[in-house]
Amino acid sequence: MRVEELLWSIGAVQRGVFKLSSGRISNVYIDLRKLPSHPREFKLVVDALSREALNYSFNIVCGIAVGGLPLATGVALALSKPLIYVRRDRKDHGTMKQLEGDFEPGAKAILVDDVATTGGSLLEALKVLRSSGLIADTALVVVDREEGAREALEAEGVRLVGLTTLKRVLEVGASVQG
Repeated sequence: MRVEELLWSIGAVQRGVFKLSSGRISNVYIDLRKLPSHPREFKLVVDALSREALNYSFNIVCGIAVGGLPLATGVALALSKPLIYVRRDRKDHGTMKQLEGDFEPGAKAILVDDVATTGGSLLEALKVLRSSGLIADTALVVVDREEGAREALEAEGVRLVGLTTLKRVLEVGASVQG
């Protein structure tokens, strides 16, 4: 099953009026937080991300909370790589960290998130990684909405790799539903 069909089959593609994390309003929402509730489909997506990740050089997998963390965890397990993750905000208790996990400065991370729109979450995570002495030049996502993330990341020296695009998801949905 292709990723696009899989997203439709679990109800991850939703129509309506949605405010995206970028602040933009969209009539389509890709809800990948549903994915771990569907183990077979979740494994298929993690396997696809893991295969794609093997094309790039990295020592550590970095998930972006919240949507990217389950995916990054799956990729790290599949590839036997250490996992770290970036919180949306610095903790206000305990260790007060925004970057969680063990790493050595100079390690090369691959970023993993669910959906890229403008790239804001990925850029914020990149800033946290770099300020902690980590290197990153690749970001993996399941869906690239093609709304500026690729260009924003390229400006920071990071390639964006999506398993699919919103356009392709909608094209497949039209044929699946039609």
